[in-house]
Amino acid sequence: MDSRNIPVSEDILNAAREACTSLLPAKSKEKYEKTYGVFCQWREAKKVKNLDENVMLAYFYEKAKVLEASSLWSTYSMLKSTIQVNENIDISQHKKLIAFLKRQNDTYLPKKSKVLTIENITKFLNDAPDETFLLIKVVLVFALNGACRRGELCNLTVEDIEDTGSMLVVTLHDTKTKKKRMFAVGSECNGYEIYKKYLQLRPKGVKHNRFFLFYLNGKCTVQPVGIHSFAKMPQKIAEYLKLPDAVSYTGHSFRRTSTTFLADSGADIQTLKRHGGWESSSVAEKYVEESIGNKIKTSKRIFSGVPGTSKENNTGIVVNQDNLRQEHIDIVRSGGLTFSNLNNCIFNFYNGSK
Repeated sequence: MDSRNIPVSEDILNAAREACTSLLPAKSKEKYEKTYGVFCQWREAKKVKNLDENVMLAYFYEKAKVLEASSLWSTYSMLKSTIQVNENIDISQHKKLIAFLKRQNDTYLPKKSKVLTIENITKFLNDAPDETFLLIKVVLVFALNGACRRGELCNLTVEDIEDTGSMLVVTLHDTKTKKKRMFAVGSECNGYEIYKKYLQLRPKGVKHNRFFLFYLNGKCTVQPVGIHSFAKMPQKIAEYLKLPDAVSYTGHSFRRTSTTFLADSGADIQTLKRHGGWESSSVAEKYVEESIGNKIKTSKRIFSGVPGTSKENNTGIVVNQDNLRQEHIDIVRSGGLTFSNLNNCIFNFYNGSK
């Protein structure tokens, strides 16, 4: 008997269906299914039974009239997964559809969350009254040190925080990329002291292990802070500081601020990737490319050349350049030397102050 003609039991079919549905992301499964449901309703309204590239093009052509390019790509990603699961069709092979979606990016300018400056942060931490803002202060400290997403802050537990006595070692287990990240909180901006003050207010008998608890009038309650509350905190900081366009300080501002600071310090791509937990280099490269700190350093290097046989930097070190070509040495005004393409050289350094 041909095994291909043996009917498959209903139990096996049900198990297969459950296995397929588990392919969707657990946290956003409901959103995926809702997006697929809207697409199915559109097909019914248009009396479309088959699904091919022309159908997908028509659907996204209509969606492009009301959605931004980023939302189109998000919709495409969710439909790609749900159509594969429910109809066993791979729309990633629809080349015309991909080309159409890419074309929508040509005139799209994404709205990025604004970032706080170090002056903003210092002023808020020092001046804002703890009676009202202690929770936001400790969230700010954690978010900046760990480039935390709001979901990572929301899911942080007491067990995720190790107190060494002078600093904290924090482990993020429930991350977007499913890979744990670790970061430290030290004495910078009084971060460790702010944590200790908040921790002492934690009530006894809390029946869950979530770290961040709702805070009101100088006291913590047993209620954990919700994810949407974290999203509003950057705006509250901006409003306290009376910054313009406070609504542009969104839930992503903390993470952007943290990574921007690190990029401005001169960190390389790999350091930024580890800090933000990105698997791809593309996002980290954008932070380096857009770093104002890096652009300032580049400008200083461009205009650092001064005619003459010697140069003195602000450290008092004098370098004789009689036998060195300009392209072989770069004296950075902030206090540093960079040599390149030199062979069989002897370096004599003298303190110019003597």
